[in-house]
Amino acid sequence: MSDFGRQLGQSLHEAGMTQLAFGFEANVSREAVSSYTTGRAVTPPDIKSKSVLITDNPYLAMAAAQESTAGTSPGILDGDRIEVNRHTILDRTEHEMNELLKVIREAEESLISAPPRSLTTQEKQAIETLIQETLDVVTASTNLAAILCREYKVSWIKQWAIHKSKWMKNGLMKMMKGVGLHE
Repeated sequence: MSDFGRQLGQSLHEAGMTQLAFGFEANVSREAVSSYTTGRAVTPPDIKSKSVLITDNPYLAMAAAQESTAGTSPGILDGDRIEVNRHTILDRTEHEMNELLKVIREAEESLISAPPRSLTTQEKQAIETLIQETLDVVTASTNLAAILCREYKVSWIKQWAIHKSKWMKNGLMKMMKGVGLHE
């Protein structure tokens, strides 16, 4: 079963929504929903999008992004070596942020100002370490936002809309064509 299918089933359960009710809202049959949740069928991209909008579940959104971007978005921290609660995720996020700050300070002077073509093998490795530490923060902080939204019943979609609006207002991000800010 895909992570998306598992998360869809979990999201419907958490929302108290039946497969039939979800299917009605997503304009698919109950049988199709069952196939998606059990992994018997691949969920089409438009249904993934609708499912995120219908459930407003951060973990479903993360699973959809993970499958839709060939694994190049933050994954869900649900491994055997982590107790998933806001305290452990907050601690993990803080730890990862401190690690990133340390690597930034080490790389700041020599690497960031150096032209990419002139990097030595060792400097290139330092850049890759900086990238990995950055991705660690992205994954931890995305999971922190997700668990906070879930536990405190805050809309994941609304938080992203506010976030993007703020960044666009500050001239840091442009609105992508075909992508709306859902209220």
